[in-house]
Amino acid sequence: MASCDTPMRLFLLVLMLLPTLALAQAPADGYLGRVAVADQSEATRAAALGEALTQVLERAGGQPLAGQPRLQSTLARAPRLLQRYSYARDPASGQLMLVAGFDARGVDSALHAAGLPIWGQTTVATEEVALSIGELQGIGDYSRALAALRGLPGVRGVAVLGADHGRLQLRARVEGGAAALAAGSPLLQRQADADGALVYRLMPTATATP
Repeated sequence: MASCDTPMRLFLLVLMLLPTLALAQAPADGYLGRVAVADQSEATRAAALGEALTQVLERAGGQPLAGQPRLQSTLARAPRLLQRYSYARDPASGQLMLVAGFDARGVDSALHAAGLPIWGQTTVATEEVALSIGELQGIGDYSRALAALRGLPGVRGVAVLGADHGRLQLRARVEGGAAALAAGSPLLQRQADADGALVYRLMPTATATP
């Protein structure tokens, strides 16, 4: 029995030792593009960066890129504008996604040079929210719960505070605070709050998709 518990304990220890890294992993400015990819190869990543940067330029510029020929050359500079990238599984579909964060100043400069206004992201107060996710039965569920939480709109970082009886205790940095998390997701079902923290249960895999 003890040998079965050891991997779980080590997994939870790693999660709890990296709260600062977890909270800092997502740029607060929202200059992120998310693109479905087939694999994590360099060639696939390079091909997807243009699409990711297109998303960012359209969001920051407030209009489709197709109508702005002066920005087409900016796409060729996607690798130079790239600040960081990571990979994640879409919580609902399981599709591998490239998450690319681009330099906000570089993006804004490109928009300015093209004579376009910079809409950027709507400024919303970012708050730290206490929450927990239950109904977890193994390492796979813990990983799935964290991926689902990080995939919610407005979530900019997640720190694991502890785990007990199949429930994760977490702190999330969220644009818009607790109200932004009210709806939950197909994978996270909101329950009655407890001790000032939001409470969710992880839905079974078979019923997680709409």
